Amino acid sequence: VHFPQDEIARAEAYNIVNANEQYIVPTKGEPIRGLIQDHIASSVLLTKKDTFLTREEYHHLLYSACAMVNLGESSKKCCMIKSEGDIHPILPAIWKPYPLWTGKQIITTILNHVAHGLPPFTVENVAKIHDYNIIPKSCQREANTLHRKCLICKNEFIYGVIDKAQYGKYGLVHMVQELYGENTAGLLLSILSRLFTAFFQMHGFTCGVDDPLLVPEAEVLRTESTNRCESIGESVHSKFIGMEYDQLDPISLQREIENVLRTNGESATERLDALMSSELNELTNELNKKLFPVGLVKPFPNNCVFLMTASGAKGSNVNFIQISSLLGQQELEGKRVPRMVSGKTLPCFPPWDTAPRAGGFISDRFLTGLHPQEYYFHCMAGRDGLVDTAIKTSRSGYLQRCLVKNLECLKVCYDYTVRDADGSIVQFYYGEDGVDVLKSSCLTEFKILAANQEILLERLRNGHSVDSDLLESNGYISSLPELLQRKAENFIRELSEDQKGELKLSKPKKFMNLVKLKYATSLAHAGEAVGVIAAQSIGEPS
Repeated sequence: VHFPQDEIARAEAYNIVNANEQYIVPTKGEPIRGLIQDHIASSVLLTKKDTFLTREEYHHLLYSACAMVNLGESSKKCCMIKSEGDIHPILPAIWKPYPLWTGKQIITTILNHVAHGLPPFTVENVAKIHDYNIIPKSCQREANTLHRKCLICKNEFIYGVIDKAQYGKYGLVHMVQELYGENTAGLLLSILSRLFTAFFQMHGFTCGVDDPLLVPEAEVLRTESTNRCESIGESVHSKFIGMEYDQLDPISLQREIENVLRTNGESATERLDALMSSELNELTNELNKKLFPVGLVKPFPNNCVFLMTASGAKGSNVNFIQISSLLGQQELEGKRVPRMVSGKTLPCFPPWDTAPRAGGFISDRFLTGLHPQEYYFHCMAGRDGLVDTAIKTSRSGYLQRCLVKNLECLKVCYDYTVRDADGSIVQFYYGEDGVDVLKSSCLTEFKILAANQEILLERLRNGHSVDSDLLESNGYISSLPELLQRKAENFIRELSEDQKGELKLSKPKKFMNLVKLKYATSLAHAGEAVGVIAAQSIGEPS
């Protein structure tokens, strides 16, 4: 381990290991920090519509979340926001027969506490959980879109739930980081993690065997669909050899298929695989749309397995479908299970078998178990994925090493050009616009800029008045790229024409100055080692 040799190296090392400074990943300019698993499931249960808390529960959760956070100047920790550290509870949503607070009011109280002494913020983001998952079918309204989005207006949680999307791009935490700074976003994540842990200890969360069960009507539908999938093989193979269905008996059909596949080789096999896969995928997708979530015995949010997959806490809809419905087509290197020289995929199947099951289609599910042949195919697909990952890692690692050694000399200079070690110009503007990826998140999100003008101006000015020279073009770079300026002007024009819209711009010139200031503060700093960042960004995903 190399010890930092001077104060500059020490400062750089400190900022590299400081997690708050690494909230945005340079690869895509998206957040990399966030809460996972239990915290997300807990946040959905706490912020859904019918969660109410007594006075004792409300104060207990607030204390559990914020007791460790001292915002005062006397704190030995890094002072995020100047405040006395007092938490100011809000009035309950229900007064009679006794006071009750909603789960959303807890979030409102915390946001007021975190942003104490600063202008409030507004953010609207699409939720991962859709409204049909949350509202029971009996009381759904046709035009109900309240839960498709999550809205926080002036620090007040209006509607929606906090799920995985609120920790991603343009979510709640990302907007706090963009508007209040990295330290405040780190503080909010710490508070929310303690809050959701405390709520789960009160509420509980158990996955039962009845979570993946389907109602009898859905079971009948599933059986009919899987039977259709099993019988689709002969019709697809007849179409493949240019014959009508039922024109040949099974033995003659298998013989014709053998002739075509042996004659035309790999191209014929690929065409047959594509035909079978498209037909089977269409049937399985149609089945899954009918089964989930309406066909489950336990509806949302009582179904804990479905809550985990729908909210993004853990797993995906594919995992839930494999447990409750069917595993579907298994693929090896993007193809169906290959045949041996004998024409069999496994010794237990006839040669040139037309059944989808012989080609790796699994109509069974984990809930009721797999046959040995299907289990074997599933293991083959899993092993193929593991081997592919292992090979890809070594190849991408060497590629990244080559790129880093060749690009490590590239950096941004004071005239915004990208140059190599001998001063040769590689790019006139970094990324053709000079913008640092870490600061580019909200540059084109004009709705966010317009809704939070006051707080953005306060943060970007950093206590100083805006120098008019900063908003004008200079000899090296324009005040706004042509495309960005055109987009901003179109946004202002659309807002002025939309009389019924909720968002209004009282001073268009002030907004345009804000866009210019945002652009000027988003430019890449001189000395930024953009070559190494580009090389690592290519190697990172794999």
